[in-house]
Amino acid sequence: MTTKTKTAAMDSQELLTHSVPIWPTQLRRYTEITLPREALRHDYTVGMMQVDMPRCETRQDWTEVVHPSGAVYNHNPRRKTYAEMNMRTCSDEQLMRLEAWIDASRKKLNNEEWLLVVEPMLVRGNEIFPYYYVVPEKRIITWLEPVDGYLLFQECKTAWHWNHKRLELEAQYWKHVEYFPRGVEMRIADVKALRIRMNWYCSTAASLFWTLNQMKEMAAELAITEELARPCDIIEESAIAICGRLLHILRHHEYLNRHGQPEARLMRTHSLSGRNKDQQHCQFLTGAGVIMFWIPIVVLERLKDIYIDGIVNGVDVREFTDEFTAQTKSQATVASVIMAVDASILAIPELGAQLATKTLCSISFILSVYCIIACAVAQQFGHRLRSLDFAMYYLQGKMASFAILASIPSFLLMTSLAFSILGFIAGVFTIDFALSLATRIGCGLALVVGAGLITPLMIASFGPGLIR
Repeated sequence: MTTKTKTAAMDSQELLTHSVPIWPTQLRRYTEITLPREALRHDYTVGMMQVDMPRCETRQDWTEVVHPSGAVYNHNPRRKTYAEMNMRTCSDEQLMRLEAWIDASRKKLNNEEWLLVVEPMLVRGNEIFPYYYVVPEKRIITWLEPVDGYLLFQECKTAWHWNHKRLELEAQYWKHVEYFPRGVEMRIADVKALRIRMNWYCSTAASLFWTLNQMKEMAAELAITEELARPCDIIEESAIAICGRLLHILRHHEYLNRHGQPEARLMRTHSLSGRNKDQQHCQFLTGAGVIMFWIPIVVLERLKDIYIDGIVNGVDVREFTDEFTAQTKSQATVASVIMAVDASILAIPELGAQLATKTLCSISFILSVYCIIACAVAQQFGHRLRSLDFAMYYLQGKMASFAILASIPSFLLMTSLAFSILGFIAGVFTIDFALSLATRIGCGLALVVGAGLITPLMIASFGPGLIR
């Protein structure tokens, strides 16, 4: 081996040490707003009778490609490489180093004709080459070295089997298709197959993904894509990008829900191992449920749809936290109204002077204050629940405690409302308030009718479990 050959081999090895495995959702162009490091040149003049068509910018073997969204990337058909790099402004030396790194990387592929995506960047003065390979025939991405995929797989805490992890790698492949649709062929049959899968999820498990209306909108968008297909049965780049985005979402959620794994479930509320009877009939939880108007039991039933057979779905956790936050905001508003009502009752002559009314309305006022504080703390608690590690801490073995904690704002609100009503009733029906007998009978009948109408509604809202 000549000295020149040895030097070239050493340079190749040195270049490969700057390789950094990434995946499509980490590409900066699609995840960050990139600002120019220096002022861009400008030229506001237009030539006389200049009506030229847009030029396709090229540099050596590199061709600039415009994504349907307007973003620009560069494609080198000879090297089968996509580069996230501004070829218009990069120096010849930068381009030579990029091509040298590409050649060195491809030598390790053993003549495999895989696609390469690379995004050169400077980090603390050192040039690195974040990259990933795409295997179109197997619809997956891969790398030249072992990769610690913690950031990629962390949404599912117990991913270990290859079949399970492959689902997320397939999802990243479809994200690549969304970002780089040029050169990808999809036919009407592929779109129809995607529509069938969407319809399946719409009819059986819409809660796994988005809302039912959003699912239907996506299916309608796919139908339009079919109608706008070319006569040769090939769909346009923009439609390919849309299909790539939808397939990425579907595959990612299949990964979260362990599609094809032994612990997967057929329906969102189906459990393979059955419910935990000890937890369901826990004496402590039952006692708390009786004291707190059965609210913890209702919250627990909702949590069982999020945490099934040791599996927690980040999508369902976010949906629960959004609902929980919205509920606490509403409860804080109602508590403020109750405080105003208590103050109004106490301000009424003779009515507010009664000892029972003063006591009960004062208690109601204090509980409303604590309800507002509890709602503020609960909103912070709900924000922390967006972290899967934090959610898993409470859902694994502490679900009953979590249900009680989540019920505190509702309990304070209901007790505050109850004391306010009792304070008003105690003042109205006392002898000192001097209401006529007919008026008292009318007020009593109004209370009985109102309670009779509200009680069945409350029982129905708790579901059939309470009735049984």
